[in-house]
Amino acid sequence: MDIEKILNFKMPRYNELPAIELYIDQVLSYIDSIFAPLEMQDIEKTLTASMVNNYVKQGAVPPTVKKRYSREHIAYLIIVKLAKQIFTIDEIIRMIKIQKSVYDIETAYNYICIELEKILVAVFSEQQLPGDTSTTMKPERYFVRNTLIAIVYKIHTQKLMALYDVTEE
Repeated sequence: MDIEKILNFKMPRYNELPAIELYIDQVLSYIDSIFAPLEMQDIEKTLTASMVNNYVKQGAVPPTVKKRYSREHIAYLIIVKLAKQIFTIDEIIRMIKIQKSVYDIETAYNYICIELEKILVAVFSEQQLPGDTSTTMKPERYFVRNTLIAIVYKIHTQKLMALYDVTEE
C-alpha cells in the first residue's frame, strides 16, 4: 500500500477539468487517470461507455451534445464514479437533485474535491476527521461529507485487507 500517493492525492478542480469537449474514450481514460493514485482496483474502477450512456438515460448526468462531453459532464461522471462505490444510481440521482437545488455544479464539485482530499489524509494518516470549514453546515453538505467518509473508509479497509495474503482453505 503506497500511503504517500494517497496522502498527496489531488483532485482536479472544476476549472482544471478539460476545457475542450472530449469523446467518451477520452473521458474514460481521463477519469481513470485521476483515480490511478488511489489504486482502486478492488473497488468498481472501470467506468464504461455503456455505463455512462445509462447514467445519462437515468438523469444522473446531463445529455451530451453530438456525443461530446464538456467539463460539466466530466464533473458529474467523477461524482457518480465516487458515489457508485457505495450507493445505487437511484440514490445518487436523488443526492444530485438535492445538491443541484442548493449549489451549482462547480461549487458542489469543488467542495467534493476539497473534502475528499482532507478525509483521505485524515483516515490514511490515522488522524481525527476534519470538521467542516464552512460557518454553517447545511444538511445538503452532510450528504457529501458522509458519502466521502464512507468511500474513504471503504478504500482504507480494502487496502488493509490487501496487506494480508489470506487464501481460502
